[in-house]
Amino acid sequence: MAHIEAQFFAKRFEDEEFNEKMITALTEAVASVLGEAAGKDTTIILHSIEPERWGFGGMQLSKR
Repeated sequence: MAHIEAQFFAKRFEDEEFNEKMITALTEAVASVLGEAAGKDTTIILHSIEPERWGFGGMQLSKR
């Protein structure tokens, strides 16, 4: 069984199709490597993060 948690900027979730497309793509990726049975037993959790709460290289991304 695979368990995948992925984080994206909140803006991505404005696209109504984003959740379904991302869940499908991640599940298909698991199935392509581990087999169809593993794909059917995969859990995907998508997290929404505001840019103010994301940092890179010591800087808050919303201020870059």
